[in-house]
Amino acid sequence: MLGPSPSPPRLPPGCARAIVSRSASRATGSTSSLCFARASSASSRWSTTSTACTCRSPASLRWLCNLPHNPPHNLPQSPQVSNIFTMAMREQLSKDTPLRRFLVPFTYGTIAINDAARVTLVTPDSWVPRAYPFDEEGLQLAWANAYRHLPGGVELKVELTERAFLQTIFDRKAYIDIRIESGVDTQYYKQALEYWVMLRAFVKGTFDVYYPTAADQQRFVEDAETEHFLLQAMGGIQATSDVLVIGDESLPHAWESFARAEKYTMVIDAITRFIDVVTTGHEQVGKVQAYAQDASFASFSWAASLRPRWAGGTGEGVLAAPKEVATGQALIMALTSTPMPDLVAAAGGEQDWSKIFWAADGEQRAQLDEVYVQFQDRLRAFSAKCQEVNEDALAAFESGQQNVAGKPLVNFGLWSHDPQYLETSVSI
Repeated sequence: MLGPSPSPPRLPPGCARAIVSRSASRATGSTSSLCFARASSASSRWSTTSTACTCRSPASLRWLCNLPHNPPHNLPQSPQVSNIFTMAMREQLSKDTPLRRFLVPFTYGTIAINDAARVTLVTPDSWVPRAYPFDEEGLQLAWANAYRHLPGGVELKVELTERAFLQTIFDRKAYIDIRIESGVDTQYYKQALEYWVMLRAFVKGTFDVYYPTAADQQRFVEDAETEHFLLQAMGGIQATSDVLVIGDESLPHAWESFARAEKYTMVIDAITRFIDVVTTGHEQVGKVQAYAQDASFASFSWAASLRPRWAGGTGEGVLAAPKEVATGQALIMALTSTPMPDLVAAAGGEQDWSKIFWAADGEQRAQLDEVYVQFQDRLRAFSAKCQEVNEDALAAFESGQQNVAGKPLVNFGLWSHDPQYLETSVSI
């Protein structure tokens, strides 16, 4: 078992519990298992930028890693980021503070969900190790490297100062702008940016109701509970990611360099980023239902005969899971679709999750309701745009359009940002 990274200095009580132990998993070695680790040798590396795990060693090995819903990529979304913020909320914030009451819908069921994921997906010899095409060594490499995917934007660590890096971790727009300027101008990032702007306006609008003046905002960010909450969240991120510096240039130390007005912006960005991760972020990397339901569409592993000749196979066979793996996938799917509150919920309706928000009086409640209604209207308008993009993609494909190279245009739809499919908290 790999031990946790050391805790950062000068953190509030409870931060040590945010450190997530990074343990190795092992498979059962069924006849359908593919020995990835031994075939690829110690030179294998894992990508930190794509949703599917991609080996960047010999090209002939990459197909072994392109598996649906790779748990190491989901790990930073579910058991780490969501748990880190949920634990910080429970341990540092009083139960009736506006911040804690605001976070309740977005942390709903998090501990129970992540415990179920640990037992069924991560524990040695549990469902995923039995279904995936990794032997003991391959799973150990995958889990030992998973924490390096936390947080998003880690590739910028060598390019930015600690202070700028802290801002980029929480400010999704700043990160997406960097990606687009570098040439990665995709529909995914366009939708991610629009969703972020909309989500941040909701978070800021809500807290501007609670803290309307600069003096109010200053008291909010200098409050011990607020500061300890954010420092514990930053400490948890730092403790579970070895790409961040431990010492005088650590993230909590960088926090001290911000002016009061900047700290208020940072708190808004941090809350927004957390909600972004547990809604659309988890939708992008944490949903397994569509993959697990059909072993001939997306098999978690294949028959040994499909291995290349140099790996002891014939390179031939049916691209479908053997019955043992198909049964395992069905069991995994049975665990999924745990119901969580829908993100799109009409104001005043039975599913209206804003009713839990703290309000000092009727006037403040009316202001909060107005912000919530505007947010819900924007979500529905954005959902319509997402559906239009998907309809256009399907129409282009069915009409036989060609790209600049004269080949059939294949422009896949994108559903991970469509609010009609999003929930307020992590699920399986």
